[in-house]
Amino acid sequence: MKRKGVSSTAQDEIGATDLTTQAPGIERKRKKEFNTIDKNIEQQKQQTTENSDSLDKSITQEAGIRRKRKRAKSYKNDKRGKRRKKQAAGDSNGMEKRVESMDRISRLPDSIIHHILSLIRCTKGAARTSVLSKRWKDVWTSLSVLTFDQRKFQKPEGVQGKSNNEMFKDFIDQSLRSHLERNLGINKFELHLTSYDREVAHDMEQWVGLATENNIKELGLHVHTRGNNLYNFPRIVFASETLTGLRLQRCKLETLCTVKLPRLQKLYLRDCNVDEQRIQNIISSCPLIEDLRLIRCSGLKYLRIPSLLKLDRVEVHYCRGLKKIEIKAANLQTFWYCGKNRTSCKLIFIDCESMKRLTLEDKKMTDNQFRDLFFGFPLLEKLDLTKCLELKNIRIASHQLKRLVLRGCKNLQGAEIDTPNLLSFEYQGDEMPFSFLNPICLKEAKLSIGPASAGQFKFYIEREPLWFKKLRDFLGKLDHNRGFKLVVRTNKNVIIYEDLRELLLPPVHGLKLEIIQSSVGTEELLDRSLQTFHPETLSIVSPSSSEFPKLVHEKIIESKKDPTCCTSNHSNNKCWRHSMKFGKRVNLKRTKSKSGWITWLKSCPTDLFDITCFNLLNQKSDKHGRKAYS
Repeated sequence: MKRKGVSSTAQDEIGATDLTTQAPGIERKRKKEFNTIDKNIEQQKQQTTENSDSLDKSITQEAGIRRKRKRAKSYKNDKRGKRRKKQAAGDSNGMEKRVESMDRISRLPDSIIHHILSLIRCTKGAARTSVLSKRWKDVWTSLSVLTFDQRKFQKPEGVQGKSNNEMFKDFIDQSLRSHLERNLGINKFELHLTSYDREVAHDMEQWVGLATENNIKELGLHVHTRGNNLYNFPRIVFASETLTGLRLQRCKLETLCTVKLPRLQKLYLRDCNVDEQRIQNIISSCPLIEDLRLIRCSGLKYLRIPSLLKLDRVEVHYCRGLKKIEIKAANLQTFWYCGKNRTSCKLIFIDCESMKRLTLEDKKMTDNQFRDLFFGFPLLEKLDLTKCLELKNIRIASHQLKRLVLRGCKNLQGAEIDTPNLLSFEYQGDEMPFSFLNPICLKEAKLSIGPASAGQFKFYIEREPLWFKKLRDFLGKLDHNRGFKLVVRTNKNVIIYEDLRELLLPPVHGLKLEIIQSSVGTEELLDRSLQTFHPETLSIVSPSSSEFPKLVHEKIIESKKDPTCCTSNHSNNKCWRHSMKFGKRVNLKRTKSKSGWITWLKSCPTDLFDITCFNLLNQKSDKHGRKAYS
């Protein structure tokens, strides 16, 4: 900027003079600024270095953390990998074991697999086993046991235009055709029919003919129909030289023909029409027959069985009109006869001293007839008399007899038993007419005395009946050193006595007693006591030091935890654990129940033993609203 009134030359000189005068101050000022700038630069460098160092540290730390995380992840992966490998190895081992077990089953001989398949009654069910393995499929196609049961056959879903009967016939035709195309023999052919007419009869004749032509060994024809419409059994079967077993139901054997069954061992006729001439013709032509059973057959009045060396067992049940049976068989071991109500049948045994098991249900048999029969069998080991209503006073004496059953002989007034080697005894009746002449060395016994209906369930408090005193005497004669347990059932209550020497029997009608060896385990004992009889109370009489009540309590508690002991869905096959809804221990001193049963239990002296009581509420009692305690 120029000054006014001064020339430019003069101004330049003045400016030069000012710069010269001001130069030292400017220089100092500039130095300070430069120093400040340098300091700032140094500080920035230092801060940058520090930031760089911290950044490096943080980067290093981050890298370390990442490395640690990576190592941890790697370790986890390794661990998981090992676990997976281990699990895979386990699965592999399990699979190998399953495959190995499957291979072991598949390596069974054909004969054993055939036997397993033969136990499956329905052929369709047996066919499903072909999915198990190629081996089972091959064996199934060669199965020589063919069983067709119309009761279990169901038409496949989606099939239209054909009835269930038509589908069943087609299934049999296809199975037989497939079998014969492979040139496979037929060991067993069994047929169960629920519908029968002329058309079915024609088909049956063809099926039976094919089976007979292919060297069949066992044949079973069962027609499950009512009325008089019976199947006319074809003649061709009576000429089979390979047949070993023949089972017929609702068949007619009227045609007289030549019978040649040289290998037949078993003959079962049920609901068949046959007279003595035809049955005689069949039996006499079967020299190897071992087992003969006639059940509810008609047309027979006289059954004569000639001398057959192989005959081991004969059963005759409810054959209408039969008046006489004559058997001559030196090796006969078992004879079982059940007679009709209104007919009397005379039993004649010739040379049958080898008989070991005799079961008689004959409402017309007298004391003398029984005596003559019994003393003709010196080797008899088992005797079962059921519903022999004409028996009044009998004597049973034998050193060989091991099992004796007296059941439902209502008019029996006295039975003198002289059997020192008897091991098992069973009795069912209203009184106790029997008496043992020898010390009782039984291993087991079952007694059912008096009716068990609710109307007759009452206590004999004032006076004990005679049968009750006899029962006490019988139990007192047992060999207590054998260590028995006694199970008593009455109405809806069960008592288990651990020691028979201290008995407190409830004086009531309808008692069912079972004497069991002490070697029987707790679980088996409960199964036998509760399986078919679902009580509301279970009481245990035992010594004070016994652990038995505790074991029973544990078993009852275990039974409530969703038992897996039986897998069948059918209610009849389920065990008592599934039937019981809950079970709990009851304090007899505190219970307020006024029932006669609980009152009797509370009145029993407990000086020498303890009484442990359990309340068992099962599904049946719960369904009808019945409870053991109020």
